[in-house]
Amino acid sequence: MRSRRATTGEVELDLGRYELRRFGRRVKLEKKAMELLIFLVGRREQLVSRKDVVARLWGSNLFIDTDRNINNIVRKLRTALGDNSAKPHFLETVVGKGYRFIGPVRVIDAGYAGSHSSDLPARAATRENAEARSERSNLAVLPLLLVGQGADDQGLCLGFADALVSRLGNLRGVDVLPTSAVLSVPPETTASEAASRLGVRFIVHGALQLSKATWRLSLEMFDAYLHRTCFTRRRDLDLARRSDLEDEIARQIASALNRPLSPTVVPPRARYSTDQLAFAEFMRGYRLSSSGDPAMLDEAARRLTNAVTRDPAFPLAHAVLSFVCATRHFEFDPASTWLEKAEFHCRRALELDPDLPEARVANAFLLWGPSKNFQHLEALGELKRALRRQNNLPHAYNRLGTILAHIGLLDHAREMYERGRPFHPNRAVSHSIVQVYVWSREYELAREQIQAWRAESPGNKYPLYFAPQPAMMTGDWEEAQSLLDEAIGLLPDEPLIISLQGVFHALTGGNAAALECLAKACAIPKSFGHAHHTYYQIACILALLGRCEPAFEWLERSVSTGFACWPFFLKDPCLQSLRHLPEFEVLVNSLQAKYPDHLGLL
Repeated sequence: MRSRRATTGEVELDLGRYELRRFGRRVKLEKKAMELLIFLVGRREQLVSRKDVVARLWGSNLFIDTDRNINNIVRKLRTALGDNSAKPHFLETVVGKGYRFIGPVRVIDAGYAGSHSSDLPARAATRENAEARSERSNLAVLPLLLVGQGADDQGLCLGFADALVSRLGNLRGVDVLPTSAVLSVPPETTASEAASRLGVRFIVHGALQLSKATWRLSLEMFDAYLHRTCFTRRRDLDLARRSDLEDEIARQIASALNRPLSPTVVPPRARYSTDQLAFAEFMRGYRLSSSGDPAMLDEAARRLTNAVTRDPAFPLAHAVLSFVCATRHFEFDPASTWLEKAEFHCRRALELDPDLPEARVANAFLLWGPSKNFQHLEALGELKRALRRQNNLPHAYNRLGTILAHIGLLDHAREMYERGRPFHPNRAVSHSIVQVYVWSREYELAREQIQAWRAESPGNKYPLYFAPQPAMMTGDWEEAQSLLDEAIGLLPDEPLIISLQGVFHALTGGNAAALECLAKACAIPKSFGHAHHTYYQIACILALLGRCEPAFEWLERSVSTGFACWPFFLKDPCLQSLRHLPEFEVLVNSLQAKYPDHLGLL
């Protein structure tokens, strides 16, 4: 009997859609297996060591059982490809060494103009050509390194990098990491190490030195795949003409990448203040603006306030300050002062520059918040408008995914999280996708994401909140109890956790304890930004206790305050006693009509 031969066209790797297909049909593949496939296809016919796989997928082997994890991922990849380890047609194991991709695959790269797809025969592709054609290029711009002792860079080191990021953000076929994604890279890191750490091909880096009252700029772009420098510039930096130099360098980098920088990519208005003190204070605040720590957010707000006080016509500073104040209000402190500041500075940013993407994102954060009663549709519109102007805004994709999940468009929510993946280091998906997994009842994926989230942010309340839920929904009461005890120990006054504990008691027959948790959760307004989840869990407690009428009223309250995930309502076993009610059917039908599938399109 003849052995089967794999043929070109049998397997398609669509990088634009981040999708694997066999014989034209989509094959579901988890993110790590997909990342490994892209990596191996990019090095077709070459041996890829297990060490290289670890570096690509995790950055290091710290705290990871690499052998077990790699074996599991390779097994899943072989299953997806329909391959056999004994007689491989696609993925060959080199015992004791690593792996080699040997089969034909059609790589579809939507990012390259004039070429919508490419067949890359194994024997014809060199490493340079294979990797250039089979992967979208990605790039990171590092803050400049300040050379010399005691000099204040006046915000220039970070500011110059951020200006390049905004100018290069919409290059066709190139994913440019946002500035927030590179701030964790230590200043002395080499270009090669930074590329490996961030999972990108191109690193733009350089240095700034003050010499005899003149700023001297040295810049280069390093290609980590070919291990060579492909662009260098050394210039004096005239602060009065900083914007012109930023435009010039951006165009030169685009040219080196063989990508024209169209005039529409360059912001029509100046993003930064020409007042050096305002600019410096803005950059100091901007560096802290993505922190989840309330003290650092307070310091960011103080610096950004200094910037707009010094230059009231600084739209980007107003927009970022609005975002910081809105985050402080939503996550930590319901005092109206933060909300008033957020609304004022957002309004001012939009007055100064209606097209500023960050201002549109800031407005979306206000619209999708308790003060505006979670205006889903309006917030979606603002986020889409921002991304049409600049597509590398991870906050926008993350909030799009969260809003779409809350209104029941779970597949579209997943897509938005995936669309934001290229703008995170190593193409990691936002941890917030865990809510999609939980509400879609994909509990193994949820567990994997929660574990990664907790490892990265041990003190974050959200993975603590989601962690018990897969166990509760699958009847693993011992694990659920353990995870709830841990969460309550760390967050004893958090209504989200207290009401979730009430659901656990109601599921396990502890009716009195469930009602006690219900009362306690209602008495604490601390997590007012997420009150709709507390309301939903109160509805679940009451439904499990057979109190259908008040349960439905709490469910309606959850919907009216932002949580309208009707597909989950239809699946959640906690609401089973409500699903026979005529008003439940009316509620679900009205939500389906209000939030149709096309809303998720971007």
